[in-house]
Amino acid sequence: MKKLMTIATVIFASLSVSTAVSAADYGVELAWNTNDANDVLATMSEQRAAFGQLVNNGEIKDMFVFDSSIDGKPMKLIRFVIDATDEANAKTKLANLPLYKKELVKINNVRLLGNKWLDNTPVHKNYGVTFTWREGIDALEMDRVLGVDLQRVIGLNQAGLITSSYLNTQMLADGVERPIYNVSFLATDAQHARELSKQFEAVNLGYATVEVIYLGHKVQLTQ
Repeated sequence: MKKLMTIATVIFASLSVSTAVSAADYGVELAWNTNDANDVLATMSEQRAAFGQLVNNGEIKDMFVFDSSIDGKPMKLIRFVIDATDEANAKTKLANLPLYKKELVKINNVRLLGNKWLDNTPVHKNYGVTFTWREGIDALEMDRVLGVDLQRVIGLNQAGLITSSYLNTQMLADGVERPIYNVSFLATDAQHARELSKQFEAVNLGYATVEVIYLGHKVQLTQ
């Protein structure tokens, strides 16, 4: 148990230092802001080049492609993770992308993920799972469970079931700050992802809630 708590403490300390002095990773979800597929297709080449520059600069950490449509026509859309100092900075970095400048897409959601610490990129469906601590859990018990579950994240990543993991912090009502994690599971559907999350002690013991969203197929980024 001491070893597991030490692992949790070390990761938590490293996370606290890194978030204090550098940028974090923000998950961005886009949505179409047009009914004209032709305008999108005409801008796509320019969009790929501009977005590719963000990838080459190392500002894009993860990218997922999923199916969507414009006025009934099938189109691909992406969710991605961008390096930024805050939500406003993330939006500023995207302001010059051609599709965004022409108001053909809009930012549907921006979420702080924390700092990336694990990565793996097989080409399968990915589901994002966010764990959130419930209130009223004893701090030492949370440390114990966190140590167990962080080891489980590493094991599932090595087994190829988790393709990305991000560490963030959560401030509880009593002022206690604890690490939380966001992971990307390989799963057949959202229910499967929820079932996989039950492998975590925090979920089994009822200490944490889970939120699941479909991300799409993870893309291998080349820089």
